[in-house]
Amino acid sequence: MPKSKEYDAISGFEGTKYAFDFTTVDGKLYLQGIWKDGEPLDYTTEEWTSIKDSDEALSAYNIFANGISEES
Repeated sequence: MPKSKEYDAISGFEGTKYAFDFTTVDGKLYLQGIWKDGEPLDYTTEEWTSIKDSDEALSAYNIFANGISEES
């Protein structure tokens, strides 16, 4: 279960570290879970929904989907 780097500057949630878990099903990448300060975040909370919809979650998704680009 791959986990992203930790993000700690998510708007409205500063001071807390979040990481994202992704899984691939039938060749498609899905968000499997969110980790808050090293512990799984309950997916039934509003916090989970807010973090899932953040720019940082999209960034983590893009890194897993496309890899990290290197500048020349």
